[in-house]
Amino acid sequence: MFNSYYLKLIKFFSVIIIITFVFSCKEDTVVVFDEISIIDEDEVIIEINIPVAKGQTEAAKQINTTLNYFVNNALNIDSVSETKESTEESIINFKKSYKDFKTQIGKTLYTNLPAWEVLIDGEVIYTNETLASIAMNSSINTGGAHGNLIFRFFNFDVKTGLKLETKDLINDIPSFTAIAQKYYNKELLSANNNRIEAFKNDTFKLPENLGFSEDGVIVFYDTYNSAVNNVIEFTIPYTVVNDYLNF
Repeated sequence: MFNSYYLKLIKFFSVIIIITFVFSCKEDTVVVFDEISIIDEDEVIIEINIPVAKGQTEAAKQINTTLNYFVNNALNIDSVSETKESTEESIINFKKSYKDFKTQIGKTLYTNLPAWEVLIDGEVIYTNETLASIAMNSSINTGGAHGNLIFRFFNFDVKTGLKLETKDLINDIPSFTAIAQKYYNKELLSANNNRIEAFKNDTFKLPENLGFSEDGVIVFYDTYNSAVNNVIEFTIPYTVVNDYLNF
């Protein structure tokens, strides 16, 4: 009877330990996101709103490093200088570039130089137990005919924080590409003449990065080369391409 009682206690605490361990492991692999906002209107106009992975895990640090690099690289308009690791430093350098340009152009410009403007936005558009998909975009206006626009999807392994490329996400790229091309052609059939003209001479290939939403895989194309920015975007339902996904 004595042995039976302690045996039951041992089994009970063993179950508790296992349950605690399982939930602990799950918590370790979950990445929770918050948002960071920076507004600076001292000489230039800078507004930054991006996701930030919370916590001190290596995965969170890796994700934040990648997203911060996107921000800092966008702010680095000097092609000969290296991208800073700190957003604070990047903002200081951006302001310095404006001041230097203002000084140079002020010798020949007889009106006030408009303030440069920066808008950088990011949004977590999809997460599951293995993947976090984030859309990031930046618009930099330094007084030209139109701003410099950049749009990118970032997909992360939530366990490691590593950035996933197309080859990591898709297990049969040729088959997935064939399906994507059908959606692409269908999208072009309903496009206006400007979009058709912008994309018709391109040989079809998958974009450098894909996005993921609750509805399916997002495929996004952008010309980035005109004042009227032409875009093709469509979503392929998971029911169509689920067999080709690695997550």
